[in-house]
Amino acid sequence: MRKDVKTGLLVGTGLCLAVAVWFCMHQQVIEQPRIKPLLPQDNIEADISSQTTPAETERKAHTSKIDSLRTHIVQPGQTLSDISKIYYDTTGNWKKIYEVNKESLPNGPDTIRVGMKLVIPE
Repeated sequence: MRKDVKTGLLVGTGLCLAVAVWFCMHQQVIEQPRIKPLLPQDNIEADISSQTTPAETERKAHTSKIDSLRTHIVQPGQTLSDISKIYYDTTGNWKKIYEVNKESLPNGPDTIRVGMKLVIPE
């Protein structure tokens, strides 16, 4: 082979390796959101009386349901479909997330904002 062809192959291979190393070193790792309970145990009121009324029983049932739910803090550029993909591996369950969070999203599912805390049902 001629000397200029060998030099070209050597330079091209070196550039390819340099680009591959650069891409490997500059990849960004996307962290999955941390799953936290909606209400910490400190906020649950202790049962003072030994008698429980139906309202107290319902409140306890609601609180235990809330404790078993997950929450998600909306990141920039996320939609309900994106969040559904994270937790359910499909974009089709965005309606389930919207139904649970209707009070936080009174103007529709397109009104989610960065930093919102959404409840993610099981």
